[in-house]
Amino acid sequence: MLKWLGKTLLITIFSNLSFSPSGFSAEKSELTVRTPIDYQNLLDELVNSKHIPGAVLLVDTSNGRFIGSAGYSDKIKKIKMPINAVMPNGSAGKKLTALLVAMLHEEGKLDLDAPISAYLEKKMLKQIEHSEKMALRKLLNHTSGIFEYNDAGEYDFYKAQFSQPDKATTDRFPLSFALGQPAEFEPDERFGYSNTGYTLTGIILENVLGEHPAKAIRNKILNPLGMTSSYLKGVEKPKPEMISGYFINTYESSFPTPLNVWVDTKDIIGTTATMDGPLASNVDDMAALLKAIVTKNNVVTEDVREQMIGGKHLINSWGARFYRNSAFHYGLGVWRETVNNKTFYHHGGTEFGYFTQNIYIPDGDVSITAFANCGVNDHCEEEFQDFTFEVLDSILKIRSNY
Repeated sequence: MLKWLGKTLLITIFSNLSFSPSGFSAEKSELTVRTPIDYQNLLDELVNSKHIPGAVLLVDTSNGRFIGSAGYSDKIKKIKMPINAVMPNGSAGKKLTALLVAMLHEEGKLDLDAPISAYLEKKMLKQIEHSEKMALRKLLNHTSGIFEYNDAGEYDFYKAQFSQPDKATTDRFPLSFALGQPAEFEPDERFGYSNTGYTLTGIILENVLGEHPAKAIRNKILNPLGMTSSYLKGVEKPKPEMISGYFINTYESSFPTPLNVWVDTKDIIGTTATMDGPLASNVDDMAALLKAIVTKNNVVTEDVREQMIGGKHLINSWGARFYRNSAFHYGLGVWRETVNNKTFYHHGGTEFGYFTQNIYIPDGDVSITAFANCGVNDHCEEEFQDFTFEVLDSILKIRSNY
């Protein structure tokens, strides 16, 4: 089965990978830091694979900064990948949705721990099993048990999405594939990653704000953080224009794209205006967003930060961990992973044709953000995840102890 959106692969740890000597020579990179690994060479090797058209990498530390790219943003026209490429961030954008909710909670405009019945009409609530036990926080930390809309039927959501490429699809569209479906489990029973929880949060935000949350996100988050290359897909004007993204269906004959043909998904994903993957941005903006959630600044207050990643609000998790023996927890839109007394925060995301990884390490003030313009394909995801892991471990240097 093709992997559904938002579920990234568990990273496999390889013992035979080796670091290259320091030295950066590519034209499409900026370098102000020497490291024990040649990041540009890693990028070049990544796109030499037939599975990944192009990629961008940012490694920003207290000691300096690397940003580079390789491959193509448009593989048909052979347009080289720019370092400031804007692309959909998939589930990496869940932290943006969660941040807005936490801000509104602080302002008293909604309550993270109130039942969702306070914000939704009865007709919808009747179609959500165990809705009487659900609070908004449970939707955001994936403990609600709500049905995952990507699991409906035989690619029902995907087929519908691909059948209307020119139509903007808001949260009610994917939610329609989850309403009336049985719950995965009862609320608080366990962690279960669900994109549906975030699309339902999108409906709640619209009801609370009286409009799409895009305006509130821009005024409260994007503009104050200086995220000038970011916008909400399908809602705001796409400026700068997003790059092409490529999906190749290698083994599912029932899927709505032909077998073994690269499909540019830019127009389809660019009109998907849902709060489980709302954002298009470049690597600098994504790094700024996660860093603002984790560290002290003038935009995200300590109370908001506590709601999102504070110890008492973190829950035991599973999923896209980087180290198999780590302590792994989820807050609101962010994973916290601790291994060998080293803690870092992250959330990646996949969409058809796009893959993002977004990491922040407080020790050393390190931001790692990587983009690839492929996604929802085993080969693309495995190679990109291995690449991201090697970059991360070049900073943490944990692997030698495993």
